[in-house]
Amino acid sequence: MKWLWGILAAIAWLWPDHVSGPFDGVPLDRTAEAILIGVVFPALWLHHPRFLATRFARGSIVALIVWKAAAAALFVQDGWCIRFEPSRPYAIDATGAPHAWDLRADWRAPDPACSAIMRRSYTSYREFPTWFFNLPPPSESWPLPEDLPPAAVTGLRLHGFLSSTTPGSLDIDLGPGMTTTVAVDGRLTPLPAQLDAGTHQIVLSGTMTRKQWRLVPLWDGKDLWSNVTATMRRPSARALRLRPLAWWMPFIVTATFLGAWVVSALARIRSFTVLAWMIGASLVIGWLTATGHTPAARWLVVGLAAAVLVPVPPRLRNLSGAFLLVGVPWLTFVVVYTAPGIGLWGLYEFGNDFWMYQRYGYRIVMQGYWLEGGSPIFYFQPLYRWISGLLHAVFGDSSAGEFFWDGACLLAGALLAARITRAFAGFRWGLTAAVAPLAVFELSKAHDLLGRGLSEISSEGLLCMSALCALRARNRTSVAIGAGVLATLAFYTRLNNLLMALGVAVFALPLRVPIDALRRRRAWWPHVSWRIAMIVPGVVGLGLLALAWRLWLYTGVFSPFHGTNLRSLATWQPGMPVSTVVSRMLDSVLLVLTVNDPPHFDIYAVPVLAGAIVAVLSLLGLPRLRTLPAAAVLFFFAAIAGALVARGSAYPGRFSVHVMPITCALTICAVSSLGRHDRTQRSQRTQSKTGFLCGLRGLRVPKWYRLVLVQPGRRRRLRDSTESPVGHVARPVGVNVGECDVR
Repeated sequence: MKWLWGILAAIAWLWPDHVSGPFDGVPLDRTAEAILIGVVFPALWLHHPRFLATRFARGSIVALIVWKAAAAALFVQDGWCIRFEPSRPYAIDATGAPHAWDLRADWRAPDPACSAIMRRSYTSYREFPTWFFNLPPPSESWPLPEDLPPAAVTGLRLHGFLSSTTPGSLDIDLGPGMTTTVAVDGRLTPLPAQLDAGTHQIVLSGTMTRKQWRLVPLWDGKDLWSNVTATMRRPSARALRLRPLAWWMPFIVTATFLGAWVVSALARIRSFTVLAWMIGASLVIGWLTATGHTPAARWLVVGLAAAVLVPVPPRLRNLSGAFLLVGVPWLTFVVVYTAPGIGLWGLYEFGNDFWMYQRYGYRIVMQGYWLEGGSPIFYFQPLYRWISGLLHAVFGDSSAGEFFWDGACLLAGALLAARITRAFAGFRWGLTAAVAPLAVFELSKAHDLLGRGLSEISSEGLLCMSALCALRARNRTSVAIGAGVLATLAFYTRLNNLLMALGVAVFALPLRVPIDALRRRRAWWPHVSWRIAMIVPGVVGLGLLALAWRLWLYTGVFSPFHGTNLRSLATWQPGMPVSTVVSRMLDSVLLVLTVNDPPHFDIYAVPVLAGAIVAVLSLLGLPRLRTLPAAAVLFFFAAIAGALVARGSAYPGRFSVHVMPITCALTICAVSSLGRHDRTQRSQRTQSKTGFLCGLRGLRVPKWYRLVLVQPGRRRRLRDSTESPVGHVARPVGVNVGECDVR
């Protein structure tokens, strides 16, 4: 039930609080709460979920939920109601004022009284909750210059109440692009205005032009929000007396809860070297990013491969250890890179794919078209529009949510690569495999995709999460169903990845089964998990039917691909010569494997291209590669199969993201296999020499010979390998020549 308590914790923190504070719920538009709730909490939930089973954790979660419910009943909403009125129509089916991404306002009303709740000062136009400028006109065409700043003219109305226990001076610092009038207690009042102690009604009206916007309320020359109480309605005297407690209560509970969780997670590590590496690497990569040395920080992602030199205790030689050594520094890079944009909105380039997803997300969440999804057909990928809308609902007008989500999805791919490689070559090779896809992403042209709002990274992350679930689901039906659901969501996010979503079922084969064993049915058939093999494709099939039903409901055509651009992008067209089809398929495959469009060699994409070559050679039975995990090799072919059907275009690297983890895993497995072959040859030469000497003397090798004549490092490598029916299993064997026995 730990997963249930994790969901309850998320609800407790995201639930909008009536009292403004450091942890007041959505939108997470302050830097500290966005990072702690949006990144640290999910990371702790992933790494140390056992903490949620403690009485302290569950008591804290219940206390937060009860407190927020009580605060909603006892206190009026903090902040001032701010309503924007564009001079031009701004979105199809809009009937009034636009919505900001603020669930505290009237987000379900067609004509909201408040576009947003103002609970902090706006010092620049990007801090204003005016994301709605990204919306198209009602004609669904491109915005005109007069629809956007600086040419746009936008009306502004702000109203609320100010409560102070002492007299003071009210002033509002405005930008030159704003023309306003202010009324206090129903009377037009020039600013600054001297106000008596008590509660006063504040109303501001005006217009905004150009981009020189600024709206900073001041009380006695200081920030108003931290010196007096600002509310949407007139508060009661009792509520004003209790308000300081209402501010401290959720802060103390949240800070204590998260602090105890972090301490418990760190105590669980119990390895100074692992902890030192995690903190040191995170500090260095964070410092480089914060000081503007982003290219150097990207190269430091490659440097995370040095984690293989860190002594790691056996209990951390797993995905948890990989997360600490590689995942935490990676998330630090993403967080520090994203932090300056938290709470700021940006204007998307209209006409691009990411702009389309943004407008569809607004239509889904703010206009209520949850089933329609923003459009009757899915010319643009279906699910990401829901993902985009929900991320904005949590993080507000900024794109911080897209950055954090993309970073988490890329980390899921790195952990899948580590999981596959660790099973074949060991933990240290697994660490190298975890770094490889992150390094390829950051050094190639694909790095521009991080947080850009495209669907490919989300699909890759969901697919890798599905594969990780499948690897754990051999005896657990619920986890197998979860793998199928994640695979279906990945397909919805990127329809090109249908075959890869179905390919998750190949992890019904254990990773210890080599590709060479598939030629012998008895070597792999008894080890298949039929639970995974049946459930994952079954759930994906149900997802296909659900998507086809949705399209039939709105278009009358029962097809999951109706309305997409499949026909225009297909590598095969009616009447096309076979040679042309083959050429187009090859071009599409190379586009994926070179991480470039048009395809050309890129040194930073070598692990991806090498992984594809390794997969083909292992399938052909090359001696040194035929022991690679069959599931990994087959999963690669499922991943690349979509490129044989359709060729994508635009945004270099976007169509390569989903193959980066599996190709990098295969590349590292191949390198480790070649290294193992060289060590085996050296070991055999050493054993031959030892056997010759023992044969001459007819004696058992004495202990001093093993200690002196055989080097300690080589002595540890005196081993051979044999092939079992279920895979390549390395085990030490003795050298027996007469009575000679060296182990």
